[in-house]
Amino acid sequence: MAAARAEAGPRGVADASEAASAVVDSVGQLVAERNLQLTVDDAKSLRLGIDRDLAERILHPVLDNACRYGRKRVRLSIARANGSVTFTIADDGPGVSPEEVDSIFEPAIRGAAGRGVGTSAGLGLALARRLARSVEGDVEAEQSAEGGRFIVRLPSA
Repeated sequence: MAAARAEAGPRGVADASEAASAVVDSVGQLVAERNLQLTVDDAKSLRLGIDRDLAERILHPVLDNACRYGRKRVRLSIARANGSVTFTIADDGPGVSPEEVDSIFEPAIRGAAGRGVGTSAGLGLALARRLARSVEGDVEAEQSAEGGRFIVRLPSA
């Protein structure tokens, strides 16, 4: 439903730092339970070409996954790149295998690290990508020797 609304409705404008801060707050309990170090590298004054609620819906599942699979550290970086606002979310967990880089964005598919862990339905990343693409953004997984690394690209205002 949220994706349909995003495709049909006005896109709005939001502060990237405020959206990221709200998502960081929403995973605060998980961060505390797992005793993680969550750091934010913020580029101030970046404006998104979408409303804050939609930005949070896109960012939340990606940051939540990083906090679930990270061992000790999760980092969220915000920057401007190629006319977009880019959120890089990296953790020191098991990462994403080459075979899973695209498949983990399919509904009900979970990566090898998540199989048999928790009760997730495997919909978060699929929804995040769909919502991002509905506003001409994207969510991608990158290979990294240091753990999971996801790039969320959203339109800038």
